[in-house]
Amino acid sequence: MYFRGMTMNVLLPGATVSGDLLRAYQLAQQQGNPLLRSGLSVLLDRLSGLWILCAASLASLLGALALGIVPAGKEIWAYIAGLVVALAMPWIPLPVERVENARRQALESEGPILRSVWLSVLVQIFSAMALWLGAFAAGVSLSYPAMLAAAAPIFIMGALPLGWGGFGARELGAVVVLGVLGVAPEQATVTGLLYGLSAVLQGLGAAPLFVLREGGAPSRSGGA
Repeated sequence: MYFRGMTMNVLLPGATVSGDLLRAYQLAQQQGNPLLRSGLSVLLDRLSGLWILCAASLASLLGALALGIVPAGKEIWAYIAGLVVALAMPWIPLPVERVENARRQALESEGPILRSVWLSVLVQIFSAMALWLGAFAAGVSLSYPAMLAAAAPIFIMGALPLGWGGFGARELGAVVVLGVLGVAPEQATVTGLLYGLSAVLQGLGAAPLFVLREGGAPSRSGGA
């Protein structure tokens, strides 16, 4: 289901939204799961991953500051404040009763979320490493802790439904964020493009999964 979603992210506009919609639909086909709850499950998966990303970027940034890898400045402190606000958002009450109840229910169901934290951490670590390797290929000399610290806004921009596969918004985020670390706009743009191309290759590689049934047998119709 996850890799089929990656393929849809490549084929349809909306960045990660198209793939998330497919994942929600596939979950709803399993054992009669309600479509709304399936959609909320995918949304919670997405938001929890972004929360872990912000936490990883904040921890790496504080470590990089302590080691002198990243220079302290007004932009850096504003970024730290933004990450802290993002991390506090799950505990901020919401004005819409139905949405507030869903927020409380998600926080109370901490068991499944906590069991998946280590997976989210690994995903963010390796995603930032892919971005770092893209920067290395673009001729950028930047330490991995600095790239992990910068990853949150770049990946969040890439997840916004503003285009195909996050292209454009992700590169803009890379230019702004990596520019604070002294990276030239051209190199930052290439870094974002190389990361996006790696996601395209993953989506194309996962395309054959659409001819498989949920149990792994080939589908006669060739559909999902």
